[in-house]
Parts: sequence; C-alpha cells; structure tokens
Amino acid sequence: MEKSQSFVSRIFWFGVGGVASVCLNFGPFEWLTGRAGLPPWAALAISLTFVTALFSVWNYHINFRTARRWGDCLPRYLGALAACWLISYLLTLTGIKEWGTSRISRFLIFFFVQSGVSLVKFSLYHYWVYPRHSGEETA
Repeated sequence: MEKSQSFVSRIFWFGVGGVASVCLNFGPFEWLTGRAGLPPWAALAISLTFVTALFSVWNYHINFRTARRWGDCLPRYLGALAACWLISYLLTLTGIKEWGTSRISRFLIFFFVQSGVSLVKFSLYHYWVYPRHSGEETA
C-alpha cells in the first residue's frame, strides 16, 4: 500500500505538472494548427486529450499518491476530469477565437486558462478524488 504525501508535496508536484501541462498542450496545438492544418477546435481537443491521458498516470502515481486503489478513485476521477476538460476546452477555445492573433497571445491564453482551472482541479483532486484520510501517514 502506497502512502499519501503531504499537502505541501501535493502543491509542489501539482505546480511541476502544471508547467509541463501548459507546454505539452501549447506545443501540439501549435503544430496541429500550423503544420497539420487542423482547425483550432480540433487541434485543441487533441492536445487537451493527449495531456489529460498523460497526466492521469502522473496524478495517481506522483502528484496525488494515496492509499486508495486506482479503481476506487476512478469514478470520481472521471467526473472531475470531464468537468475540468470541458471548462478548459471552452475557455481556451473562446480565448483563442477572441484574442489569439499571435503565438504569444495564444500561449498566454493557455497559461491563464490552465492556471485558473488548476485551482478547481487541485481542490477536486486533493479533497474528493484522492483524499487523504486522517489515519494515513505522510511521506
């Protein structure tokens, strides 16, 4: 059984993942719209889905270690994931359509939307999806 980590550790690893997430979302989005010629709505859906799949493993094994089994967390994780994915998609796509005239403006849209959604995501993950129980030791 894996031990869960402290609140501070969760915040630290969430920040590390957040920086990587912005870059991993923005890079494929730019490539898919620029080189592959996809419309922004399709490129954004693909890049968000790619990062979401990658970070599901990150969140369980690194960022939000818990004594709970993956299967016990899965229904809550999928609910939180779907809600956060949809919010990110809609806000980012709207921002790109309204203000995304340059590469730097698109990057800033990705950064600010993901930063805002991350506050909701961290709260959901920490308190609901992968909660620490009072009896668990911290690593």
